[in-house]
Amino acid sequence: WYFTAPARLRIHPARFPMDYPAEVQLERELLASGLGAASASEGRVPTIDMSQDDEIVARQMWAAANSVGFFSLTNHGVDQALIDSTFAASGDFFAQPQEVKTKQSPFAKEHNAGYEYMSQVRPSTNTADQKESLQITAREGVMDGRWPPLPAFQQRSQSLMTQAHALGCRVVSLLEPHACPHLAPGTLARSHNLWSPGGQCTLRLLHYFPVEDPDAIPPGHWRAGPHTDWCCVTLLFQRVGEAGLECAANPRAPGDHGGWMRVDPVAGGITVNIGDMLGRWSNGRLMSNLHRVRMPTKEECTPPRPRYSMAFFMQADKEAVIESEGHETITAGDYILGRVRSNFDKGSADGIGTAAVSRQ
Repeated sequence: WYFTAPARLRIHPARFPMDYPAEVQLERELLASGLGAASASEGRVPTIDMSQDDEIVARQMWAAANSVGFFSLTNHGVDQALIDSTFAASGDFFAQPQEVKTKQSPFAKEHNAGYEYMSQVRPSTNTADQKESLQITAREGVMDGRWPPLPAFQQRSQSLMTQAHALGCRVVSLLEPHACPHLAPGTLARSHNLWSPGGQCTLRLLHYFPVEDPDAIPPGHWRAGPHTDWCCVTLLFQRVGEAGLECAANPRAPGDHGGWMRVDPVAGGITVNIGDMLGRWSNGRLMSNLHRVRMPTKEECTPPRPRYSMAFFMQADKEAVIESEGHETITAGDYILGRVRSNFDKGSADGIGTAAVSRQ
């Protein structure tokens, strides 16, 4: 595995304490400074073979998590046929008219579940992400009345969540001894449960719209604006040939920081990144990283085509208590609710950025 550092990205770390409002402030600083829009280099993130001995995997994972905070896993144990069939189910859902999707799975902010259309406005851009998504939150009762009535949709989604959750538990367990030495072994894995009364793990199916003319896109528009994730770790499923994801190390982390680099899909791989929740739980021993999805290039628009991805967010159960030295104790439920409000509340972007760019 290897890590290639790109050009430099700098924000003054001292401006930002380690609480979730500061993480929102970090994203706003990217807008004010222009760093969120800086060009990406050709650097590559590490690839880690999960068939190796756990000690080797843990060492490589820790090194990657402490550099750019992004890495790709191969031989991870998640069935490729299941991944492909869930992508197909996702495509079937998004191919429906918008009003049908809204009716099938109405968005509930209090549950962070359901279908949304261009409603996410990042503090880093003040413009709506050029995408639609379906969020499947694995909490008892939350998806009642929100499962799209499509053939095998629920079965495929839940099967993928089960396998992704098992992999996510392995990832956090390998990181835990160094990241959270104050926790009893296995605490992180035990704090993430599927379909429990307080479950918060979420599968997000994402559809980024095709673009007819990239030259007509106004400045400041992104398929997904620069941001950090709210969870402990994210497992991202991408399709080869559908590039656009870019990442950068957290500017609050100590030391010199690289700039933005591409995170292109790896055949048979799953991309993993560190989230804010684990950054807080680890008292800053690990830092969430920044990432974004750029608009397509002219070549990628010939012909115009969409981009699909699926993200599984390892978010601790609502009742899990996040404790670490130097931070106010908070439940995982209150933590996630605060982040949802920062991205989906009306007026969070001062009324800016609700218009779509030119699409097919």
